[in-house]
Amino acid sequence: MLREQGHPMWVHHVQFKPDVVDGPKSWHTTVLVSPDLGEYSVIESSEDGSNNTGSVPSAVLMPVDGSGPAIVAVHAVAPRMEDMAQWQSDLRWIADQCPAGDFLLAGDFNATIDHMAGLGVDGGDMGYCRDAASRTGNGFSGTWPSSLPALLSTPIDHVMASPNWTPTGSVVIGGGGGSDHRGLVVQLEPAG
Repeated sequence: MLREQGHPMWVHHVQFKPDVVDGPKSWHTTVLVSPDLGEYSVIESSEDGSNNTGSVPSAVLMPVDGSGPAIVAVHAVAPRMEDMAQWQSDLRWIADQCPAGDFLLAGDFNATIDHMAGLGVDGGDMGYCRDAASRTGNGFSGTWPSSLPALLSTPIDHVMASPNWTPTGSVVIGGGGGSDHRGLVVQLEPAG
C-alpha cells in the first residue's frame, strides 16, 4: 500500500520458531525502512535469536554502507507474573542496544518510562536513547489497550533516539486499526 502511495519501503522480518505452523503473531517482528535512509540489513544474531529479547523477537538493523543510525525494532515480553524475570532481562537487553552512537529504538517495550528507571545513561531513558513522545508533550498518551480511551490506556509503545536526533513532534494515532495497540508517530530531526 505504501508503494502505491509513492512511499516504497524496505521490508525486514524476524521470526522466532519459523518451523511452527500458525504460531502466535507475537513471534514475528517486521520493520519498514524508507530507502531514503539507505539500505539496511538485519544482523544475524537477531535472525537466529542468539542475541535478542527472550520470548518475542526484536530486530537490530544496521546500515549496509555504515552511514545512518542503527535501528532496533523492540518487542519485550509482557510483564506477567510468570514472565517478570524475562521482562526485566528484555528491558536490560533493550537498554544495551543504545550505547553511545547513532541509534533509534522503536516498538512495543511493554513498559512505561517509570519502568525504565535506572536503565538510562547520561539523561537517556534506555541506554543513551531518549523517549521522543515524552519530550514532545505526548508521553502520557496511552497506546495500549486500544479498546480504552488514550487517557485510560498505558504508554508502553515508544520511539527513542540517541542524542544524534532531536524529537520535534509526536502523535498517538486514535483507534487500533485491528491492533490492540495505538500507533505512535514521531518526527525526528538530526541534532544540530
